[in-house]
Amino acid sequence: MITELIGREWELADLLARLDDAVHAVPQQVICTGEAGVGKTRLVAELAARARERGVRTLWARALELPDPPPFWLWRQALGPGIAAPDGDRVALFEAFAANLDDGAAPGTLLVIDDIHWADEPSLQALLYVVRGLRDRRVMVCATERTGAEDGGWTAIKPELLREPVTASLPVRGLSPADSARCLQLEAGRALPAELADRAFDMTGGNPFYLRELGRSMRGTTDDALHLPTSLREVVRARMVPRSARAVELLRAASILGERFSIAVAARLVERSAADCLAAVDEAVDAGLLAPEDDPGTMRFAHALVRAALLDDLSLHQRVVLHQRAALAIEALYPDAVEANSAAVAWHWANAAVTGSHEPAVRWARRAAQVAFRELAFEDAVRFYGLAVTHAAELEPLERGRLLLERAAAQVRAGRLVAARADCAAAEALARKAGEPVLQAEAALVLEPIGERGWDRDIADACAEALAAADLPISLRARLLARSTETAIYLGRSQGVDASSRVALAVAERSADPAVLAAALRARQLACSGPDHREEHRELATRMIAAGEHARDPAMEMWGRLWRIDASWEQGDLGAITRELSCLSWCTEHTGGPMARWHRLVAEAALAQARGEFDDALDRARRAHELASALGHPAAFGAYRSLLVVVGHHRGHPPEALTVPRAPVRGEVRNLLFAALGTAFPMVDSGMTAAAESLYRGLGRPGTWVVPPYFALDVLAIGGAVAAGLGIVDDVAYFRGRLSRYRNGHVTGGGGNAHYLGPVELWLGKFAAALDDPDAAEKDLRAAARTARTIGAPGFAVEADCELAELLLARGATAEAVAVAEGALPVAESFGMTPWIERLRMVVVRENSGTTLTPREREVARLVARGLTNREIAAALVLSERTAQNHVQHILTKLGFTSRSRIAAWVGSGRIDQ
Repeated sequence: MITELIGREWELADLLARLDDAVHAVPQQVICTGEAGVGKTRLVAELAARARERGVRTLWARALELPDPPPFWLWRQALGPGIAAPDGDRVALFEAFAANLDDGAAPGTLLVIDDIHWADEPSLQALLYVVRGLRDRRVMVCATERTGAEDGGWTAIKPELLREPVTASLPVRGLSPADSARCLQLEAGRALPAELADRAFDMTGGNPFYLRELGRSMRGTTDDALHLPTSLREVVRARMVPRSARAVELLRAASILGERFSIAVAARLVERSAADCLAAVDEAVDAGLLAPEDDPGTMRFAHALVRAALLDDLSLHQRVVLHQRAALAIEALYPDAVEANSAAVAWHWANAAVTGSHEPAVRWARRAAQVAFRELAFEDAVRFYGLAVTHAAELEPLERGRLLLERAAAQVRAGRLVAARADCAAAEALARKAGEPVLQAEAALVLEPIGERGWDRDIADACAEALAAADLPISLRARLLARSTETAIYLGRSQGVDASSRVALAVAERSADPAVLAAALRARQLACSGPDHREEHRELATRMIAAGEHARDPAMEMWGRLWRIDASWEQGDLGAITRELSCLSWCTEHTGGPMARWHRLVAEAALAQARGEFDDALDRARRAHELASALGHPAAFGAYRSLLVVVGHHRGHPPEALTVPRAPVRGEVRNLLFAALGTAFPMVDSGMTAAAESLYRGLGRPGTWVVPPYFALDVLAIGGAVAAGLGIVDDVAYFRGRLSRYRNGHVTGGGGNAHYLGPVELWLGKFAAALDDPDAAEKDLRAAARTARTIGAPGFAVEADCELAELLLARGATAEAVAVAEGALPVAESFGMTPWIERLRMVVVRENSGTTLTPREREVARLVARGLTNREIAAALVLSERTAQNHVQHILTKLGFTSRSRIAAWVGSGRIDQ
């Protein structure tokens, strides 16, 4: 058989160059793609050999076309079986994989993954995690992928891997005509006519596997006739012709076991002893059909194409008999390794169940799912629970319900929320029909509210129905009360949540279960997440952190860390937030899963935004958005959009911030407020007052708004800013009065703050200016600027200074206004705050504000002073409404005013004629 690498000089040079980059701390991942038999494995084997010659640590893992690979099979092959996850921590396991790739004694590490398209999904999830964290590690990952052979897990992960900056794709195509002729002649062992070589190239497309098979058929003959098999099956059949009947029987039977199999198990399939099969195994090895594995007594097919053709030749009856024999053989041969072999046994029983025997398939599939869940291979757990459900028609309804809930829990951990919801609904229906309240309560607790109206309403209804049952265990009742409270808040039903959250906490304290206490604490925190409970926020955070540490549960502790960060936002303590983020990072890494990473990224983005690190803030927000969007989680868009708007307030709004989100679900309070105010605010910033007014007026009077507690300060600040920009003074007075209760605080959200809006005094100062209360406005704006500088929030210091400078200019204190603006301008320029730079420069260059207006703007200003709306001004001057709106905005900007009423006062003072 040919061992020389033929016709791959360019591909090998490319891989070696990338290996050199990796050795010099520029990590690489290359996916070599090509059709079956094109020589991908041979290419990467040569790369591995060259790497070993350089002293590079070389690790090899091969994905197998098996229905039952062990959890994290790729990593167990490459790194050995000794790596375990501490305390069932999936991310810690992934970190251990990453850490074990490094070897300080070697110049670098090469990890080869052959046939990655067949890899188990948990291994692929770990690979994605490791690749994202390579940074400056001296690591190269090189994988081979068969074109058109994608598996479900690979199909999902591949696009994400390809988006990583370290990843490249290397196509491996058929050999050239000259290299094809060389390959053919080397395998045939003799010279061949050029015409025959050309025909061979035309027939094979330069595929090395087919060329070798053709050359092998011509070895030892003088016949130059070309007899290339027309199909894969014919290729393998031609290889089988000279084999003994026993060898053929063994190979065909073993094909149902997968690419890799135990001789002892294969012997049971043909009802012979292992010793009696050794001669047939040797014969297959000599023929190049099998190859020995490192594990004693284990073989593998030399090429996946060989096994596929053998399997294709088995009839349905033969397959069923062989699968049943395989299941019984594994059970009998490995009684002490039941857990390790449960996946294989489950698969074989499932394939044998066409005869009607489903019980073994359910039993073993459930066991395999439980093993996978314990091993943190959640995707595999979902798959095996699905196998059990498929064969569970004969189970009692309650048992089927429990099976569905077990799968739902695995779905949640794998991030498949929609599928989990369907399983819970089915389990609830079974429990309701059977009159089983405990199962019904457990079904109501699998899912958490996420802010989508239909989803949350279903949870609320399920909790209410479950709570109506008598004699529920105390732990279940506490958790149901907590979940019911959370869901009510998400649905905008805030009345009574203070009482229900207190009851849930009191019941949970009697249960002595840390998980139940954590659930009640989360409900209580959400119920009192508004600014009126600031003192309780830090206490709840401390209790949750202590509960998480006591239970050694990083997910539980994560919530406490998020709440402590919220409490620090309320005090404007950015230093404390920075310190707490390191603890949060540890918690999220050890919790694992995309939503934990989402929480961390959102918290980091908010801090970066407050510090004026706008690019970093947007980058983290976008990454968080991608994570949550992949799960279909409604929080994905809201957190990202809010941060985009707040950053745009300081740097200028992109077009996407000025577009109204898709129509919010009717009655969804959070979405309704968010869609309207979150778009009207940047519109007002950008002078689009007519469009902003339509959105704002559509919400009704502010006093009638139903505002979730964690949105309270955001709504007061943003709502007031929109009202001020529209000149709706009564509403501005309302917002000012409500917000003044929280003086000396900061405008933030609760329950995981996603952005920062500065000191409360900043907004009070703006509102006072809009209400012609210049003394109060000046006092508040000066206080806001001092506070923002003190805590390290430069963007808000610039904003406060700009508003103050414009106010001073309007009051006639031109010299001081210019001095304030000149002090703020360099800071604004260094942070790229374009809208504020323009406003500050207008203050700096202006000595007499009256002379800056054009004749048309003076005309518009006089009409504004008469109380005319933009539409009325447009009609009076025969303009479009948009042109009139632009004139008003230009006047406001030039004069440094924030409201139309200030224009009216300025005109009334006679300064327009100066």
